[in-house]
Amino acid sequence: MKLFKRCLAVSMALATFAALATVSTPASAQVSPAIINPTCAFPIIVNQQDANVAYPDTNSTYWAMPTNFSLGDVVTITGEFSYARYMSFNSYNETGSSVGGLRDTAILPDVGSINPFLDGQSLTGTPRNYTVTVNVTNTPQVTSPVPGEIDAIPGIGWLLIRVYVPFDANSPSGGVPIPSITVNGATKTGCTTFGAEPAIVALAALIMGQAIADAIPPAEVPEFSFSGGGGLFPNADNKYVYATTSWKPGRLAIVRGLAPSYPDTPGQGLYPEQQLRYWSMCTNLLVTPAPVVECARDNVTALDAQGYYTYVIGADEDQPSAAAIARDNATWLKWFGPIGEALPDELKPNGNLILRNMLPDASFTNAVQNIPMTQSNAAARATMGAYYPEATYCERSVFERYGAGACFVLGPKFTG
Repeated sequence: MKLFKRCLAVSMALATFAALATVSTPASAQVSPAIINPTCAFPIIVNQQDANVAYPDTNSTYWAMPTNFSLGDVVTITGEFSYARYMSFNSYNETGSSVGGLRDTAILPDVGSINPFLDGQSLTGTPRNYTVTVNVTNTPQVTSPVPGEIDAIPGIGWLLIRVYVPFDANSPSGGVPIPSITVNGATKTGCTTFGAEPAIVALAALIMGQAIADAIPPAEVPEFSFSGGGGLFPNADNKYVYATTSWKPGRLAIVRGLAPSYPDTPGQGLYPEQQLRYWSMCTNLLVTPAPVVECARDNVTALDAQGYYTYVIGADEDQPSAAAIARDNATWLKWFGPIGEALPDELKPNGNLILRNMLPDASFTNAVQNIPMTQSNAAARATMGAYYPEATYCERSVFERYGAGACFVLGPKFTG
């Protein structure tokens, strides 16, 4: 029976992996006609559980609204500010390229309401209603010059809501309903049930497939380089460094760097501003449609006495003892997740580690946002300094016996 279950798991994983690796769609099929006119607002959910595409952060959720605006349309979005670390609206064209963005601090509250993301306001204050104007234009700007507005283009496109680190982990939207959208006086209220639209998955395979093909291949030792953050549905408030990884039985990836400061909401407010609004390290699979495996955000990442993090990344079978992880003040991250774990060793995909930096304070010159737009790891290291995520490979036995520091000194070829 155990052998049968193992064979079944491998068969299912192979089928899933094949689907991930081969999905593609012609440009004409990027948006399904069936969802161009949904009956409620923002019906499509993107997260690890429902539509695991385009390397989502597991500490955030995205809701998508397909649009088909015309010049002259009068469009507004009404809702309540989320009880969360961060929220934003973004508009995109048919293929998921950025058109406009409106982050939480730029959203105007309704008369008599507050914007809880502004200095001097309580993150849990009420009332907290807002109205966003969508400006349909042939000449959009990523940041509209008009306060409280977001630009969008005529024709087929997308509007997305992002919510990061909701105060109630059981409420991805941050304890408020999904907003409503009104077009020329006709209102669609926010959806209460959501689905993973196949068009999103197909579009992710098309767009992210090229991004994955362009990724720097795994090196003898992982090196983090700047990522332009293009691809599908980019968020202008985040920038990234990434490192591709190659798995071998018994091998761990170790990543170490100085941790930036952040607001540990809701116990701590957003002001005075910390070095970053948010940061995280995520493990991902280097296959389309770019699924995430696991993320450790800032306030669940262990730090040593000097404020450094250490991530230990490996397959389930190679997970070190809890005592070894605790000894190094380290944080464990899964390399593969259920799909990759069930695959035979020779079919396990390469990995993609991503470090996110969100909304750096102007004084934080070591932020990813300040790296020159080049894939050079030297440029990333020079800009980030001690905040750069140094990485190496290490045998599990070496980590267990000597610790993460020895892994960097002895190198990946040392076996103890």
